Amino acid sequence: MDIGIVQPELIYLRGAEKQVCKLSHHLTKMGHDVTIYTFEKKENYGFDSSLENVNIVSLDTRWFISSIFSLNHFRWVHLIKKLSSKLGDHDIINAHNHPAQWISKFTDIPTVWMCNEPYYRDNFIDNYYSANIQFTLPISHVIEKIIKNRYPQTKLETIGSGADLERDIKHIHNDYFDLIFVGPLHPKKRQLDIVKAFSLIKNDIKNVRLHFVGGTVDAYSNHIKKSMISLADKNGLNIFFYDSISNEELYSLYDVADISVFVPESEPWGIFPLETILGGIPTIISDQCGVKDILPDDHPVVETGNIKQLADKILEVKNNYDEYKNKTLQTSKTITENYSWESYSKRMETIFNKIIE
Repeated sequence: MDIGIVQPELIYLRGAEKQVCKLSHHLTKMGHDVTIYTFEKKENYGFDSSLENVNIVSLDTRWFISSIFSLNHFRWVHLIKKLSSKLGDHDIINAHNHPAQWISKFTDIPTVWMCNEPYYRDNFIDNYYSANIQFTLPISHVIEKIIKNRYPQTKLETIGSGADLERDIKHIHNDYFDLIFVGPLHPKKRQLDIVKAFSLIKNDIKNVRLHFVGGTVDAYSNHIKKSMISLADKNGLNIFFYDSISNEELYSLYDVADISVFVPESEPWGIFPLETILGGIPTIISDQCGVKDILPDDHPVVETGNIKQLADKILEVKNNYDEYKNKTLQTSKTITENYSWESYSKRMETIFNKIIE
């Protein structure tokens, strides 16, 4: 099969970009020809190792120039049209993150939209340019509900995503209780909630180290970081921040992590918590995290924004650590069997075959 994948950018090392690169890697391993079309790709990109046998067509044009989305939209129409003129003779197009799905308006090639997160509100331009999508694949049931309401004309099937580890986690024991969080500093990621929760239990858990990987992305991020540092200092908590780091550096943090906490609002999926579960690290998620769909009913879940509940759950995990670690190891087997990147790619392959038959 000859597959064209459209992704707005390959700049950042986020979950959405990892998903595109891992999918491309496994589709090529399965014998398919894959070309990625993008507005912009960074040289020496962090996920390049997954793209060795993938063709890349880039406009080398900045895809995002304004925080006012409506201004970007008119420009994106022009860029999508320009990108469509470069499409090869593919059997199918797989559009990923917004506004990649607009490519369907400018090609007769069947287009499947892998929807991690649609545009945040109803929009005439978006609805118009998304009208020719043949099939939409919501990443979770939360996104499925939005898609049904926003794009009632499209056929859909909730497909999930994937996760795996590059190597086993070593579980290095030390004198600290280490937490890890991976994701850019942003109000919706609610990293400050984690510092608040540990502040409530500072007398119950000694030698805490809080590791936040992802760095700042805008003025809001810088404000959150200052608030986190101030609160941590006030309560005697050790806090560390890391920008974009290598896989080797990330896995060194996984090696010492005793707990993973990921409690965002409106999170479509969550590759990071799946990775820590795969590594046998007890992991707490929020009730607005999409991966809740695939985890056991007794997995540690807290209400988004409920600091007291989060603090209590962290303490419960700490005080019953072996029990939670064993549960995590059991859950990791299910994820390995059903939600590896290879499994995700095979599900996508099945959908593609269905569309072009």
